[in-house]
Amino acid sequence: METKDTKPIEKVIWLIAKTGLFFAHADGKYDVREKNFIKGFIDKLAEIGPVDDIKEKLESSLQHNYKLEDIVSETKDLLAYFNPAEQSVIKLTLTQFVNNVITSDYVENKAESDLFIEWKKALA
Repeated sequence: METKDTKPIEKVIWLIAKTGLFFAHADGKYDVREKNFIKGFIDKLAEIGPVDDIKEKLESSLQHNYKLEDIVSETKDLLAYFNPAEQSVIKLTLTQFVNNVITSDYVENKAESDLFIEWKKALA
């Protein structure tokens, strides 16, 4: 049963996963370590509560190429539903997650780094 509180959390989780996918594909190569990191994130969340819908969305969107503008717009839209303290926590979580995704393949890639900087500026 979905409660009023569950829906925004599911949206945040989906946004985190989708943002991770965007950055994992930023260098044109979706490394198995990046894939495993994102999958591990979703699997850990599954231990806390049901995330089957998000897992299905993630599986079906692996080949989708997201655009930075879309990720930023969706993030801003979602953040508008939260108070400033919650927004800070969500932004910090997203930033840490993205950093972990782009470093999970142990390759420093200029495209990923440049997009990461641009993304952080857009959300500042």
